[in-house]
Order: sequence, then structure tokens, then C-alpha cells
Amino acid sequence: MKSTYKFLLLLGLISFMVAGCTKDFEETNTDPNKAIKVPTYSLLTNVQFQFSYNMFDSWWGGRQSMLWAQYWSQNNYTDEDRYSIRQNVNSNYWRNFYLITTDLNDIIRINNDPEQKDIVSAYCSNANQIATAMIMKAWIVQHLTDLYGNIPYFNAWQGSEGNFLAAYDNQELIYKDIVAQLDAAVALIDGDGGAGWSQGDIIYGGDMSKWRKFANSLKLRMAMRAKKVDNTLGTQWANEAIASGVMTSNADNATFKFLGSAPNNAPMWGAYNVDNRSDHSVTMQFVDLLKGNAVGGAEKPNPFAGLYDPRLPVFAQPVADPTILGEGYQGIPYGMDDNETKVIGDAGASRPGEAILAIDFAVIYMNYSEVAFIKSELNGWNQADYEDGVRASLEYWGVDQSDIDTYMAGLPAATEETVLTQKYIALYTQGYEAWSEYRRTGYPKTLVHPGEVTWKKADGSTVVFETIFGEDIPRRMTWPQEEQTLNRTNYEAAVSAFGQADAFESRVWWDKL
Repeated sequence: MKSTYKFLLLLGLISFMVAGCTKDFEETNTDPNKAIKVPTYSLLTNVQFQFSYNMFDSWWGGRQSMLWAQYWSQNNYTDEDRYSIRQNVNSNYWRNFYLITTDLNDIIRINNDPEQKDIVSAYCSNANQIATAMIMKAWIVQHLTDLYGNIPYFNAWQGSEGNFLAAYDNQELIYKDIVAQLDAAVALIDGDGGAGWSQGDIIYGGDMSKWRKFANSLKLRMAMRAKKVDNTLGTQWANEAIASGVMTSNADNATFKFLGSAPNNAPMWGAYNVDNRSDHSVTMQFVDLLKGNAVGGAEKPNPFAGLYDPRLPVFAQPVADPTILGEGYQGIPYGMDDNETKVIGDAGASRPGEAILAIDFAVIYMNYSEVAFIKSELNGWNQADYEDGVRASLEYWGVDQSDIDTYMAGLPAATEETVLTQKYIALYTQGYEAWSEYRRTGYPKTLVHPGEVTWKKADGSTVVFETIFGEDIPRRMTWPQEEQTLNRTNYEAAVSAFGQADAFESRVWWDKL
């Protein structure tokens, strides 16, 4: 693994030096339609590393996904908490995800190239390389389309360089094609897939049986969202995915673990320990939920009232200054302005837990607990699957067995609310998925909404959550401003086809009332 990372860094350095040269530009730059002599395993490593880094860094992870799921709040500069996003961050995220995906297209192209396919088969069979790239791309596109709605897809990647001025496609059609791509990838693995990756696959270490389960589990996730708008289609996809084989334990989790040695450290660790930032605290709403208390300043009912969650010491750290909100684990009320937030500050509220800020943190793409909760929902809030999901999450985060037994003994019966709220807890660090699940289901009910009391102070006064933009929790991310300037014609056509304003409150295809 380390040798792969070192190669990737060398490749990046070479790319940087080449990009910096302008002399004899036309002669020295390669034709994007010709084969690129790069080992495919290094392309795979680069994709996995770059997506993991972008998803859970201090900007897009800390100041976007973890905020909108109300797991974290910022201690200062709380604009993003109140839905005033930084458009440069939005544009960078969009651009990076499209750009990095070209490496997956290159893996597919190289493995179909008669002049190169035999050479690169030394790293992994051609069929399994193509299948892996298809599954990774399906996950990426699912992530992007759930975030934005309609996006450029069918004509977005033309050649190795990509087409970054492509037309936007309908999300329903994108969903159907992603599922078709996942089915095709599984067929490649199930058929004459051959050998798995000998190097370069940080997620599964070349185990293609786990890639197959990941593909089917991703289809299962998408099926549940499709069910909201097309129950027949969604049910069909769900049944097919389960029959083909989904994740069955934490051993199947799709995670990318950083090496924990420079320069391959987890980005959130770098934010706190290299950049000396301490911008994020766990929210009062999430801490109260885990403590078993009435939640937040609005004192919303807790479906696990009186039940202390042993994941709390993993997810959060004790406060540095107990004189502000109290001792131990204290959350910061979500959605306050800077002045109110600074009353509490970094010292008065719990930082994210040491495991979350670890130098070798593992970014989760999808895990078994999510699959178990989905199966519980499909089976009428089945108790056994519900308990499997809770137990899998507790075990993943390293909770002691005695604490697991105690917690499971006090767990209330499976209902729509208990299953989906436990799913929300288990999705911690997967902010976008938790936010998407809220949009799909309306759970958890413990989130604070604009206009509601978020903090009841010791003197009896209250603070209300007031947004800067929008009137409620967003239903989608707006398309980047960069698209409006560089891809204006296609952007305007997308807004017209969308039939709604390019706004937070507009709903994507599967998010119907």
C-alpha cells in the first residue's frame, strides 16, 4: 500500500512539473485520445484517495455535509450552518469530482485497448478492473445526483480529458442507468472476472467478492430512494440487490483508511493538528440524542429517552471548560449566529472525538449497518435486522462488548422512528447520506428547524435558529455559480427542464412529498 501511495505522489509531482511548462506547449502535450502510459492500479488509488480526501475534509465535510446533517456546528463563521454556502467551495467540489472521475474512464478505456489490455492485466484481470471502475463511478454519480439533482452525465466524460460543458440529464434516467451499470459490473465479476487487484485497491485490497457486495448494496440504497417516487421499480431493484448478495457484516464495509504518515494523513486530522483549526463542535441536538435527553432548546422527544449511547465518547470529546455549559459531553446548539456561538466557543462544547480526528481515519463509502436498517424497513420494521444494524455500528466504532450488551438490552422495539433514528446515528461521518435520508424519510425528528428554539439558556432566555438563506432544511444543493458562467447555455436549459428554481427548497426526482 505504501509503495502505491509513493508512486501516486511521484505521479502528482511529475504532473505538476509538466503543467508548469508552457514552452513548446503543442508539441509536448499528449493527444487526449491516445493511450496514457500509466499503471491502472495507480489510477485506482488516486481516485479512492482523492474522493476520500474531498468528502471528509474540513471544507466540504466539516463546513457542509456534517453541518446539514446537524452532527456538527461551527464555533465561528456560522454562515454555512445557516445555509449561506461558499460558492468557490461548491464549484471546487463539483469540478474535482468530475475531473477525478476521468481516471475511472481511463481504467475502462485502457482495459479495452488491444495494445494495453494484456500489459495491465498483470495488476488485475481486465474484467475486474472494468467492473471496479464501473462500481466506483456509480457511487460517485449517485453521490452527485443526490446532492444536486439533474447533472451532466451521459455526455459528461468524452475522452480522457472529459467534457466539462455538457448538457444536464434527468435524474430519473441517471438513476436507471447507474443501476444498469451496477448490474453489468456484478455480471463481469460473477462471470469470468478472473484475478482481483494485486495492488492499488485501498478499499478492499483486491477482494472482488466484496466489490460485488458493495455494488449490490449501493443498488439497494438507490432502490429505497426510488421507492419514494416509484414503489414498483424501487421494490424490484431492492429484491434484485438482496438476491444477488449485499453486505452481511462489517467485514464487507467499503472504507478508505488513510495511512497516517505524511503526506497521506486524514484531512480532518490535518485541519486540527497542522492548520491549527478548531472550527467544529458536535451539536447539542446530536449529543442530547445520544445522552437519552430531551433534545435541544426545543426539548424535542427522544425516541431513546433515558438510554445512554456508548458511542458518545467515540463521537465526541469532553469539554475543555465545564463552566460554560457543564461538564463532560456538551453539544453546541445548532444554527446560531456568530455572536451567540462565540459565547460557548471551542472550549465550552465537545469537539469531534479522537477517533474521528485520527491521523489514520477511515472514510466510509457504505457499511453493513446501513444495509441492515434498509432490510428492517423493507421487512416492515423487522426487529432482527434493526438489532443487527445497531450492533454492527457499535462494534464498528469499538464499543466494549459489555457496553454493547447493556445498550442492546435497553433498546426500544423496532418502529419507523427507532429504526430510522438509529440509522441516522450509525451514519455519523457520512453527512450527505444522513441528510439524504432525512430528505427521504423526515427522520430524525430531533433536528432543529428554522424558527424553532435551538438553545434555552440558564437564565431562561432562548435563541432561535434563523437562516441566512432558505426557510427550512435544504432539499438539494444549488448548482455551482461556475456552471452559470462557464456552462451558461446548458445551465439555463437545466433550470428550464427542472421546472423549479435553482434553490435549496427545490426537490430532486426521488424527493417527493
